[in-house]
Order: sequence, then structure tokens, then C-alpha cells
Amino acid sequence: MALLLEATTQVGKREDLANYVSQVDAHNTPVQSLARKGLKPGNSLMSWQVTALDSVTNTGTVDGVDVTTYDSNVRALCQNHCQIYRLSTRVSNLAQDLSVVGGVKNELAFQTAHKLVEIKRMMELSFCSTQAPQADDGSSTPYMTRGLANWISTSAGSVLATPTGFTTPATSIETTATTSNITDSHIQDVLSSIFAETGTISDYDMPIGRTLKRAFTDRLTGVRTAESAADIGITATQARTFSPQKGRSVEFRVDTFTGDFGTIRLHPSNWLDDQRDGLTLLMSDIEVRYAELPSILALPDSGGGPIRQIRAVAALVLKSAGLNQGMFNLGS
Repeated sequence: MALLLEATTQVGKREDLANYVSQVDAHNTPVQSLARKGLKPGNSLMSWQVTALDSVTNTGTVDGVDVTTYDSNVRALCQNHCQIYRLSTRVSNLAQDLSVVGGVKNELAFQTAHKLVEIKRMMELSFCSTQAPQADDGSSTPYMTRGLANWISTSAGSVLATPTGFTTPATSIETTATTSNITDSHIQDVLSSIFAETGTISDYDMPIGRTLKRAFTDRLTGVRTAESAADIGITATQARTFSPQKGRSVEFRVDTFTGDFGTIRLHPSNWLDDQRDGLTLLMSDIEVRYAELPSILALPDSGGGPIRQIRAVAALVLKSAGLNQGMFNLGS
């Protein structure tokens, strides 16, 4: 009788396939999670008004003199377009009705669920980006909504331009520091600049790239020592201290920065144009307006298998048009 060997002569072995599918990609979308959900837009072009108080002067008035000059506060119009976000998925009839896949009870439902997550990421990418607003031309050019990194700019832009006097001050955008020399003074300067515009000490949320997040931790933790006052700053030696709790763990990270003019909460994000960037956002000024919430539409099946479209229509609204916000755009 022949010896039956597992490696060479055994026939009919089943594949050992675990009954689950592990998703290793789980990026967060902090802007959509934190932003307010505004009213449904009434048009593909949305408009809202901004105003600011005049600068005050300390002047007196002579008794008995009639009024001859007049002042009024100016209102300005801000605008942004909606954007259509669309993905689709399709599975063949055999893939849907015949195949048995480990961890997948329904192939079409599995693919559709993942596309819903992807469309949320697509929206987050556009909301954080430097993309300018764009009008649909009916043929090849789609509507595009203006991203936060485009709003937070010293430039008004050429399409749906930021009104005069409402662009972001240059001092609210940190570009001089690098990820290797950023200090608390750079962050304080941005908060101070925002306070100069608003007069309010506020809490801010910062979607922050992973490279800049590391820079915050590496450069802002520990104590800097210097032999003279002239050496204090980026040339000083950094002495790091660790405080293990019960001798078993060490915490070494920066999640919140509190300065003279506000607090910044850091939210690591993979959806910034550059991982050395960070958006200092007053979230009460930011809205996402949905003309259509992410939804699933069954498209006609012409025989090749079921089709699902995943679509959303949304726009970003920055009520303050950039004055109440800041940004870090650092070099390496």
C-alpha cells in the first residue's frame, strides 16, 4: 500500500482562508468631524456676508460743532461653489451570486461600504487643499469648492476673490520656520496675529501633517539651555527630560499647545497638501453645507452585473473669510 503524503499525494485539501477581511487603512477626517453642518445650499454658487468694525481713534469733539463727516461699516460678499463628489463600483453576476469569499457575505455591499469611506476622504482632501473655486462649464470643467488652504492666504485669488480687507495677514501664516528649528515663539506669533484681528482669545483646532506633528513634539518638549541671552532660541541646546510613571512608560508627545492668545489642539491628518503644513482653524467659523449627503444610487444593470454610484454634493463655508484663521507652511 502506497504511503499517502500531505506534501505530494494528498488531493482535495481545502484552502485555509480566515472568515474576515482586515482593513489596514483607517485615516481620520478631522475637518469633517469637527466642522458644523450648515444649511442646505439654495444654489451651486453660495454667498454670505462679512463685516468688520472700523479702527478706532482717540479724538475729542468740540462742544457745539455740527456733524460734517459720516462713517459707516462696510459689508462685503464672500462666495464659494459646491462640488460633486462621485465614485462607483460594480461586481459581476457570478462574483455577486456564486462566489463564496471569506469574511464577505455580500460582495456588492462590501465594495459599496468601502466607497462610502473613500468619498468621505475625497471630501476631506478637497476641504484641506489649496484648490481654488471653479465654475462648471457644462463640458469638461466641473464645479470645485475652495479649500481651506486657499482661503487662508494673503492673496485674494482671481476667482470668487476674497473681499478687500478680509485676506489673512501675513503674520498669521508661518513660513519662516522649518521643521528642524520651529520654536514656541513661532506658534505664539501666529496666535498673536490672529488675536490682533479678532481681539478674542480662542481655542483652535489644527489638522496637522505628520512631519509637522513630529516637529512640534521634537522641538517643543524639554528645556532649552544657553550660556548667554544671545544664545537663547534655536541655537540653544535642548535638554530632554523623561518622567516614567511607575518605571514602565514614557509619554513623549505634544497634543495641545496653550499660548498667551489661545489654545491649539493638534489633529494628525494625511489630507494636507504637504505633511509639513498645519491649519490653525477656529471651527465655529467653518461649515460644510451639503446639497446632498453621501448616498448610494443603484444604476441600471445591462446584464454585466449590479452597479452602485456613491455621491455627495457639498461646499465649504469659511464665515470669516480668513481673518480668524492661521496656517503653518514650513520648509524641511
